[in-house]
Amino acid sequence: MKLLKKALTGLFLTLGSLILVLGIIDITDSTLSNEEKQEVLAAIIILGLPSMGMGTYLLWNLNQENQRNIKQLDLEREQLFLQLLQQQGGKITVTQFALAVKVSIKDAQQYLDRKAHQMGASFETTDEGGIIYKFPL
Repeated sequence: MKLLKKALTGLFLTLGSLILVLGIIDITDSTLSNEEKQEVLAAIIILGLPSMGMGTYLLWNLNQENQRNIKQLDLEREQLFLQLLQQQGGKITVTQFALAVKVSIKDAQQYLDRKAHQMGASFETTDEGGIIYKFPL
């Protein structure tokens, strides 16, 4: 369904743009009569503007869907984070979080750093030099 929306968005925007550009070129053509220019203007209004409007609406709708999906993923990630914290007694490593949430080490560390700042976590270092985040429960 999303692929179809993307294809239709591209089709409507391309078609609408083409009609608008060609119509504007025709309207500025001094060799056309006023009647021909009115016909071109009618084509722009009847075909070009609705196509652009539909393409713009579909593009906006796809963006809204994407924003909802991002919020849902953020919520799921936070729920996994909280479950893991509870299971681990408030202590978590970057590796544990990365494995649980299925993200890169870099993304896991950035997420945990943000959460540590937000929640007032403290840190421990392991003998190997790793960091253990200690979150208040």
